[in-house]
Amino acid sequence: MHVSLAEALEVRGGPLQEEEVWALLSQSAESLQELFHKDPSAMGFIISPWSLLLMPSGNISFADEYVTQKDLRAFTAPEVLEGNALNSVSDLEKMHIYSLGMALFWGADYEIPQSQPMKLGEHLNSLLLNMCDEVTVSRMSLRTVLDICSKHIRNSSGDPPFSYIRKLVRLVPTLKLLLSYFKSISSILLGVIMPYIAKIKQKTVLFSWDIFCRAAVGH
Repeated sequence: MHVSLAEALEVRGGPLQEEEVWALLSQSAESLQELFHKDPSAMGFIISPWSLLLMPSGNISFADEYVTQKDLRAFTAPEVLEGNALNSVSDLEKMHIYSLGMALFWGADYEIPQSQPMKLGEHLNSLLLNMCDEVTVSRMSLRTVLDICSKHIRNSSGDPPFSYIRKLVRLVPTLKLLLSYFKSISSILLGVIMPYIAKIKQKTVLFSWDIFCRAAVGH
């Protein structure tokens, strides 16, 4: 059962800490790299606080189906908003780099009063700013992000990235997770059962009509 970044911070009522941002960045970048290797054509989603999913394993996943009635323009790359075509894997990669950077800025700034600055170190802040550059070619590549994260992890005395993700997942009450799980299962079951019910109803109507016709002929 997963938890969105938005759900975790809603329960906490406060922003991401710096090491949590690093962990999310590292795990998200690794997840994106895996997805690009598997099937770049299946990466049409927009990364946002509602589609960035934290897994109990400490990994990150992405899914647009959990985003309903949310304004995603702040997380959508400028070139996409302008209607420019994404003609290469590199274009698609830069689109996700932008969205990921904006989602992490959102998390680092969550519930912080406007009069107070975000509590991010200069290095991490500069990294996120580069990811959110409006000029596509100026944004760093996914490979560069991964290299920077790896270097930070090697030089850090903190916990491994996956442990921070697990802690964020545990913020959300078990009951809420169960409700989310049953909601997902219900949606799947409805998708399977409803067509079957429709067929039964159709057969019932045809059967009833057949009986009516036979009765009419008998009279």
